[in-house]
Amino acid sequence: MATQENLVHLGVEASAMIDKYYGRPAGRDPTRPPFTQDPHKPAHQYRHQQASGDQPVLTSKDAALLFGGIEIREYSRSRR
Repeated sequence: MATQENLVHLGVEASAMIDKYYGRPAGRDPTRPPFTQDPHKPAHQYRHQQASGDQPVLTSKDAALLFGGIEIREYSRSRR
């Protein structure tokens, strides 16, 4: 079984490989964790207004065409 030191070393190497492949996020302090949540405060929940039946719905495909963007679709491979 791997020791704690070996696991830490493996994690550091894996993170470096991911940063090298995808690029390091800009403006992030490497000594600070990316997200900290105060356990005494409730988590922020996003609230949105549901579209009513009489309003037209804008799909991601239509939004990409309307605003000159692209739509990326990822289909999972089914296991056989």
